Amino acid sequence: MHPFVKRIKEGPLLGDGAMGTYLYAKGVSFSRCFDELNITSPQLVGQVHDDYIAAGSDVIETNTFGANRQRLLLHGLDQRVREINMKAARIARDRREASGRDVYVAGSVGPVGKRVGHHSGITIAEARGIFAEQAEALLEGGVDLFIVETIADIEELRIAVEEIHHLCDLPIVAQLTINDDLTTGNGHTPADLMELAREYGIEVIGANCSVGPQRLYDFVAILHALTD
Repeated sequence: MHPFVKRIKEGPLLGDGAMGTYLYAKGVSFSRCFDELNITSPQLVGQVHDDYIAAGSDVIETNTFGANRQRLLLHGLDQRVREINMKAARIARDRREASGRDVYVAGSVGPVGKRVGHHSGITIAEARGIFAEQAEALLEGGVDLFIVETIADIEELRIAVEEIHHLCDLPIVAQLTINDDLTTGNGHTPADLMELAREYGIEVIGANCSVGPQRLYDFVAILHALTD
C-alpha cells in the first residue's frame, strides 16, 4: 500500500490552499501565466509552498494547474510542458525537504482547456496525449501522487485517470467541479463519480471550485453515503 493511502486511512489530511489566488495576492497579475513562474520566479512559488506548509498542510500541490500543452499554447509556451512541470515538482519537493515535515507533493492536473470529443473542441486522442505529456513530466519531477481537479466532464476525468494509470501506480485524487444542484455542467452526479472511482480504483474522490463550502460538503456527504 502506498504511504499516502495508508496515512489517509488513518485520519484526515490537511491540504494546502489555492495557488493562483495566493500568487495574485503576492502581486502577480491574473494576466500572467502562473505556471511559467516555476521557471521565471521559482522563489515566489516556493514561498507559497513554505507558507502552506507552515500553516500545517500535509499535502501541497504543484503549481501546474494550467501547465498542459493546450493551455500553455495561449502563452506561447506549449514547447515547454516538460520543463515547467518538472521544475514545479522539484520546487515543491525541495520546500518539503527543507521543512523537515512529512508532507506529500501532489501533481496538479487541471482540465485541458477545451471541450473534449466535441466539434469545436479537441479529439479524445489529443486529450490523451495532453494528459499523458503533463503527467509524465510531473512523474519525472518526483511527485508522490496526482490530483486531477476542476474537471466538469466525467469523461475527461476518465481520460486523465487512464493516462496516469498507464504511466504509474501512484495514488490519484479525482475532483469534479459542480453546480449548485450538485451535478456537473454535463449532468454527472456523485453516483457517476463513485462508479468511476470503483472502476479504476481511484483512491480519493471529491469536488472543488465553483460553489461554496456548503454545497461541496453536501456533495461529499452523498459520496460518503455511497461508500462502505
